[in-house]
Amino acid sequence: MKPLLAALLLLIVPAASAQDWATSLRTDARAMHDDIARNHPGSVDPENPGFATKNDRGLALALQRAGRTTTYAGYLYALIAYAATFDDGHLAVFIPEDVDPPPLATRWPGFLTTFDEKDEQRVVTRAADAPVPLGARLVACDGKEAAALARDNVGGLGGSGRWNLHASRVMRGKRLFTDVGNPWIQRPTRCTFDVDGTRRTVDLAWRPIDEKELVRRFAEAYRRKAEPIGLRTLPDGTVWIALSDFDGNPEHPAAKALEPLIAQVRSQRNTILGAPRVVLDLRGNNGGDSGWSQRIAQALWGEQAVGAVNLEPSRVDWRASRDNIAQMHSYLRMWQAHADAPPENLAWGKRVVEGMQAALAKGQPYYAEIDDAKPPTPAPPVTHARIVMVTDSGCASACLDAADLFLALGAVHVGQETSADTAYMDIRQTTLPSGHMALAVPMKVYRGRRRGSNVPLVPRDAYPGDLTDTAGLERWIAGLR
Repeated sequence: MKPLLAALLLLIVPAASAQDWATSLRTDARAMHDDIARNHPGSVDPENPGFATKNDRGLALALQRAGRTTTYAGYLYALIAYAATFDDGHLAVFIPEDVDPPPLATRWPGFLTTFDEKDEQRVVTRAADAPVPLGARLVACDGKEAAALARDNVGGLGGSGRWNLHASRVMRGKRLFTDVGNPWIQRPTRCTFDVDGTRRTVDLAWRPIDEKELVRRFAEAYRRKAEPIGLRTLPDGTVWIALSDFDGNPEHPAAKALEPLIAQVRSQRNTILGAPRVVLDLRGNNGGDSGWSQRIAQALWGEQAVGAVNLEPSRVDWRASRDNIAQMHSYLRMWQAHADAPPENLAWGKRVVEGMQAALAKGQPYYAEIDDAKPPTPAPPVTHARIVMVTDSGCASACLDAADLFLALGAVHVGQETSADTAYMDIRQTTLPSGHMALAVPMKVYRGRRRGSNVPLVPRDAYPGDLTDTAGLERWIAGLR
């Protein structure tokens, strides 16, 4: 999935007419609505009766905005806002990898803010002539309090909504003081800051910022570390295991690094558990395939301990549709093409495809995947080492599944509060009719999952420093009791 940041950057392609973008918005919004209605488990979910209405309202707003759409930015952000209304990180629109979006002139007032650990918006990067210093706290703009301004201008337009999550605010707060021509919001013109206890009101002078500079400023505003996947031993004997990616494609670099890592953990298990502590570093992990965390846990804690953990939902309902079945068939072809793909993946995929096909033939909305009932999770096993798990604010999806499992096995959670997800999982991707945008839609829903919908994991010990500073993090963890 190409990051939506790409839409902010200046790319040279022919511009389309105003009528083209209005027509594209109408066509793509209707296709998005119909795809969600046809394939998303929420559209027929008796436990979420308002979902279909939300889908209808999202379409209605997009069609209303099409009447005023004259630019690519209007088209883009109308679809982003539509997706964001679902407050679901797995339901999103994005720019296809093979598409170069039309140019969007990006501006900024010479500084960017983001949310700190106290949920206050502070200046985190600035040009030399910016009217406010680093660390200045945003109070209000144009008579609107700072939190409300960010909620209205960024919260509904970030591609996944969920502005109630601290992690979402931390990740996307940097966008408040960028202007990419979004016609559906009003950019601030006059803002008040608290500078060392003194109020300072400034008039914003919006000016262009080029691609390279914007990328650099965004990186300064939201810093995230992803250690290369692997195992290393620190001078004090701590075993540090970096798990920064769980991509499920056997050809992906993450898969090629995880396979030998798991084999190493399994073969050196006794030595690893004899260390003073073991660190499972999930920084930089956005999710992927939950099977990786299962195998890592089995290698470290043992198959018996992992098998006793009961984190499974009471059942999984797969939306039975032709599009979802086709997606699962593509997974089967991918696994069949790789001799080293886990055989359990292939067996599971075949079972799900057959179940969805049978449900569809009977006119049933779901195939119910029910595992054998398991007793409650026993007390975590005693290990020779203290096992510490580090998360950052971007941990979501399969990263959250890993965190749930590691916690149930007795890991101590440190770092930052995670992101969160709904009970709707396993996305299918499709390009919308205009070809300018694509859509990601979940295929299944968890029933009875222990961690609630859009509920983050809060660490026992919050890291007080810069989580990208690995050396500082190592020293801090060594001092934990």
